[in-house]
Amino acid sequence: MYCLVTPFSKSFDEIWLIYYVPDFLSWELKIGNIVEIPYGKTIEIALVININVSLWNIDESKIKSIINIKNNNRFLTQYQIKLLPWLADYYITPIHNVANLFFPRNLLDKIKKDKVIDYETKSDYNYVYNQNIELSIDQQNTYDSIINSDNKKVLLYWITWSWKTEIYIKLIKDQLNNNKQTLLLIPEIILSNQVSNKIKEVFWDNVLIINSTVSAAKRTWYWMDIYTGKAKIIIWTRSALFYPYNNLWSIIVDEEHDNSYISDQAPRFHSLDIVNKISDLLNIPLLLASWTPSVTSMFKSVKWEYKQVSLLKKYTRN
Repeated sequence: MYCLVTPFSKSFDEIWLIYYVPDFLSWELKIGNIVEIPYGKTIEIALVININVSLWNIDESKIKSIINIKNNNRFLTQYQIKLLPWLADYYITPIHNVANLFFPRNLLDKIKKDKVIDYETKSDYNYVYNQNIELSIDQQNTYDSIINSDNKKVLLYWITWSWKTEIYIKLIKDQLNNNKQTLLLIPEIILSNQVSNKIKEVFWDNVLIINSTVSAAKRTWYWMDIYTGKAKIIIWTRSALFYPYNNLWSIIVDEEHDNSYISDQAPRFHSLDIVNKISDLLNIPLLLASWTPSVTSMFKSVKWEYKQVSLLKKYTRN
């Protein structure tokens, strides 16, 4: 049996490398495993991206064998297995560049050093509501339009003081009641703004809020909480797109027009492209919200790729 892998270090092959799978490993090897491979004069770790592949005009005598499976865990979820090669192809970038986005550096270091990845020792979350949110008539109408949309992708156009955060909270509660995860993307510059503060007021410390100041060790901790599905409410910047959600049921993108959703470092990407792809792969709702929607999103709403919903009145109590 042969498998396709991508090392996490820079590779001379920008797509993948092929390795032989010895019989004693073939029964336990899975896509998403991390394996040890002979790579040049060194031993490297690599991510398995396909197995049971066929050979075409390749000299079998030149194919090296994988050495070992590290940690015996599958580190990619089912949709990530499809998302990773799509990203490499869509953005025309070497696949090892993309693979590194999916793993906190601290986690890769643990794997290299054969440290046990114990998913059961991380945080427990007690999801209770600190308060109830009462929607105004206009907010309720907007909320109803979103959840009853025949298109899972919705563009919400709102005005200042319309309090669209209350709609976010109601949508999050819907998923929480069904034991599902919700991802709320927020531009880096406003992570401590009233949106995240308001959500934390409602759900207390059970909201996983992450930004560039979070330590490498904590990123690995959060990675495990997300992978196991323990963390249900995740507020983060574009980096959140590459974490392994096992129970994700909706994505909300606040201020979808913001330029910080575009990565200006290799591999370069636009978060809106990725959330659209994840929505397609998981067949889950996607809500894009802005008081100044991007031209691209407005064009998609005109083409009915998004359903446009508006919240055009300031909040007033009923």
